Amino acid sequence: MRINIFLPLTLLTLLPACSYFDDTDPREGAETLEACIERVSKDAPDITGSEGAVFVPTYTYDITKVGLEDLQELTVPGSDETAGSRDMAATNETSTAVARFMAQSVDENGAFFMGRDPALYRVRGEALASDQIIAAGCERQKTGMRLLSFTTGPVQSVPAPAAEEQAE
Repeated sequence: MRINIFLPLTLLTLLPACSYFDDTDPREGAETLEACIERVSKDAPDITGSEGAVFVPTYTYDITKVGLEDLQELTVPGSDETAGSRDMAATNETSTAVARFMAQSVDENGAFFMGRDPALYRVRGEALASDQIIAAGCERQKTGMRLLSFTTGPVQSVPAPAAEEQAE
């Protein structure tokens, strides 16, 4: 009686391919703060040489899997809910519309790209030390929301009041 060793070996080589048949979406559900920080840190811009420096981050989130209630919480008076759909109508090309959306400046009210998958939300954060930026972006996530990336900009200085204003 011969034992066929090739069948078990063949099955073992196919196990990694099982992930190709996994239809779960990693954007669904909640992500822990630690998992988000680890995931985003891999592709984050290098700001490590600027310890103690303060930047203003602009966060980009994938909100494709966010529930309606959480989406409504993101929508605040003054937020631009039509930015993405305007770009989609103007270009009729998702990649071009996303590139244009990503090039737009946003404020703390945020802007939405609701054209197609992915739906995106961009929002400017508050000035933070460089070592706090990723954690702060991850803390803003809601269920079904994933921090994709961030950019940093300089802190805008507020002009000092004029001498006559100080005398009053």
